[in-house]
Amino acid sequence: MVSVDTDLADELSHHDDFFTARELVQYLERHHPVEGPGVPRDLVEAYAEELEYDRDRFETSLDDRLTDARTWQPGDRLYRIDGNLSIYPVSWHERLADTTDLSEYVNVMLESVKAPEAVELDRSDLGVTQDDLLTAVEIIGEMDRGAARKTLKNQRLEGSIVLYAFQNPEEIVRLPQERRE
Repeated sequence: MVSVDTDLADELSHHDDFFTARELVQYLERHHPVEGPGVPRDLVEAYAEELEYDRDRFETSLDDRLTDARTWQPGDRLYRIDGNLSIYPVSWHERLADTTDLSEYVNVMLESVKAPEAVELDRSDLGVTQDDLLTAVEIIGEMDRGAARKTLKNQRLEGSIVLYAFQNPEEIVRLPQERRE
């Protein structure tokens, strides 16, 4: 039987809105440690029940987002990984689990970007938001968010990643020009 962390559930209950299924999985991946990648579905459902979410609506939302795809899929997807659920595909967990090098995260995340049909994409203009990058390294690399921010700053200063508009909350992290070619 799964155990809900009552402090974590209490913290979740203070949010103004209900979390979507994907947001709840993301939150639990960040804050409720489990063995291996992702979080068990029954744990997610236990939190939803503790938070008094409408069970049918929540499970429908969860099922609508689930995929067995090994690579990134567009939309607010949830990925099955060895019986668990994750906001990241299996391929990302496999490729990034043993690193906290943020340039590797940016590279893997950008590989997933696909242009709409009949649209040419200048890959040199692509980047990842700082928040998305920090969340990925926090979940996959199991790195504390504060340590991830420090790593981001250090890698920016050493030049292995570039932050555009780094005063902006929507800051974009890119690879340096020579890594993109």
